[in-house]
Amino acid sequence: MGDGGTFRAVTVPRSDNGDQEGGPHRRSPFDLGTRQIQQAPTTRTNPSSGPLAFEVMTSFSKRGSGGLEATLRRMVVVFRFLGLIWMLILVAVTLLRDPPPRVWIVWASVGLALVWTLLTWLVAKTQPRFMAGWLWFGFDTIAMLAIGAASVASGAEELFHGGLPLSLVFTGALLGGLPGSLIAAVLLGIEQFLVHVIADLGAVRAAGSVIFFVVGAIVGWTFDKLRDYDLARQAAQDELAREQAAVVLHEERAMLADRLHDSVLQTLHAIRMGADDPSQSRYLARRQERELRRNIEEWRSEFRESFRARLLSVRDEVEDTHRVEIDAVIRDDAQINESLAAAVEAAREAMANAAKHSGSSNISLYSEFANGEAHIHVRDSGSGFADDAQKNRVQERLARRVESVGGLVEIDTAPESGTEIKIRVEK
Repeated sequence: MGDGGTFRAVTVPRSDNGDQEGGPHRRSPFDLGTRQIQQAPTTRTNPSSGPLAFEVMTSFSKRGSGGLEATLRRMVVVFRFLGLIWMLILVAVTLLRDPPPRVWIVWASVGLALVWTLLTWLVAKTQPRFMAGWLWFGFDTIAMLAIGAASVASGAEELFHGGLPLSLVFTGALLGGLPGSLIAAVLLGIEQFLVHVIADLGAVRAAGSVIFFVVGAIVGWTFDKLRDYDLARQAAQDELAREQAAVVLHEERAMLADRLHDSVLQTLHAIRMGADDPSQSRYLARRQERELRRNIEEWRSEFRESFRARLLSVRDEVEDTHRVEIDAVIRDDAQINESLAAAVEAAREAMANAAKHSGSSNISLYSEFANGEAHIHVRDSGSGFADDAQKNRVQERLARRVESVGGLVEIDTAPESGTEIKIRVEK
């Protein structure tokens, strides 16, 4: 913007078919939906330019959230439909009791009222930003003033436009709050005063045009206050969100500091104290490396209970228990469920068997997701199984862990050629 202000987009989600979260619903004819509304800063001028100019520009520039602006548009449309009904009733009474000499003007004004009311509904529904702008206000003013002057132009004894022209103050309030509604009230008041004078309806009735100013003041003040309250609510929500984010950040930093203190620092201290025992130092370093990797995977994961983190945790437990090193490659991750938990427990037993019985120091763990299934492979380069009976016993024991979730276990092995255990379950 030329004055250095910035815009902030406020978006209220709405599906293409009008459904909101919580399920489908039948849409009302007045359901105008919500659109992305550009919200300008509430202060657009220099206060030193004068209090009146400052207040006017504030009212014309401030906008509430998308939900509030949609509600205000509904108010404009609803009052216009009510004004149309009021006018149609008065037109019917006029035509039945004392038809004016130029009745075609009556029908023309009715046609304009019908078309313009429907157009107002359509614009509110499809062009919300246009409806809150000066161009629409100009078109609307011309249409309402034309309808308001139709009674005199047709030669009718009584005014039959009803409250339809009064709906212009709602359009003005949508444009600029109280100043906008007062501009509309001034235009309507001047026109109706002249209409009463020309129709010779009396000075008292002409003075009744002051009602436009009263209604305009009430409607404009209401629109301004609703927007003020909505902006204050948004500001409070933003401040609360910032405070909550700061609290969460502090808690995360505190948790990270505690983990580093309880793991890394203590492990480094233990390695320093036991520097004369290389095997112990290697084990401690390996354990700390595993823990850091597992923590990193947990923090990176988008899942509350990560399959990758659970599988790495089981691998670490087997390494600690049997003092072996198991190389792990886990390509995919998911939220832990019953079938994945069963597969992890089967992998735990497979790794423990390899650590205890294979006699190999080269054990690996591999996992990936493919075709809607989770695949876990545990390999070693050890002695394999002595006979098929031993292999079948191990396979049956592992299969029992996953059979309840429809999983399968396969074992590929040969004497002195190592073993590969394949676990497969539905993801």
